Amino acid sequence: MSDMIGLFALKLAMQELFEMDDKIVAVGEDIGPHGGAWAYFDGLFARYGRDRVIQTPISENGYAGFANGMAYGGFRPIVEFMYADFGALAFDSIVNMAAKARFNSNGKLNLPITYIFPEGSGSQSGSQHTQHVEAWFANVPGLKIVAPTTPADLRYFLKAAVLDDDPVLFIFSRLSAMRGKGSVDENDKSVPPLTNAARVVKEGSGLTVVAWHRCLIHAKDAAQDVEAATGKTVEIIDPRVLAPLDLETILVSVRKTGRVLVAHDAPERGSWAALISGLISENAFESLKKPVARIGGLNMCTPPGALEECALPQKGDIKAAMLKLLS
Repeated sequence: MSDMIGLFALKLAMQELFEMDDKIVAVGEDIGPHGGAWAYFDGLFARYGRDRVIQTPISENGYAGFANGMAYGGFRPIVEFMYADFGALAFDSIVNMAAKARFNSNGKLNLPITYIFPEGSGSQSGSQHTQHVEAWFANVPGLKIVAPTTPADLRYFLKAAVLDDDPVLFIFSRLSAMRGKGSVDENDKSVPPLTNAARVVKEGSGLTVVAWHRCLIHAKDAAQDVEAATGKTVEIIDPRVLAPLDLETILVSVRKTGRVLVAHDAPERGSWAALISGLISENAFESLKKPVARIGGLNMCTPPGALEECALPQKGDIKAAMLKLLS
């Protein structure tokens, strides 16, 4: 058991995957000798060479399409976008091609591709490098969406994504991965399923909080303050996989507590928080003591520099929402 930040957990998962199957390849910008912008490809090029660590020109739709061809040919490409925002440049290859491969072939073909999307704040990089992109792909059948937060889950679910036989978007928060530290059992080689993936991070009876990435970290901190102030306990659920969503784990908690807050960094409009809120209202309305509450980023472009924090939910925002629900 080792304590490590999320980026080292991703590096460990990459090493394990490359040792596991010689059909697993990496595709992306600067991932060769440099090891990638975020360093989790470090050492792979020297060990496995350019046939398995394929450094590409700056052409996201080009190398995403190239990866489609590799997957049709029996490989399992790991396709990295340096920033999640750049996935917009590969929308056609992901949404119109990879996502529809199984459907358009009547189930005869599948594309086992994993798209890595480092997203969100943490580097003060402005409006085109800090977006939260889960909801961009929520309306696309054929894609699975994985959004782990802890170092252990980053390792486990990267392996689960790459070994899955369908296109998977692996979305992680750069801030929580760069700064978040946690225990990782290097001897545990298990691979979790992408179904029924939600985890009860903390048990409670007064309020359910569903959160991931930065907001999960804020929620755990805020819950301590709220419980001390109110004497009521907060249950926190990390979905870990957004599509397919483990709705039943969330509903079990909501039926117990009767109050629920859904929190994430993406803007509220058209968000996963809205989708989860709707599903809760449709399936557990009779258990709700108060309407489902949502917290998201402001409906604005991310400001540059340190101002980015002004557009995103903070611990205080989540704490205030918890107290309001418990009042």
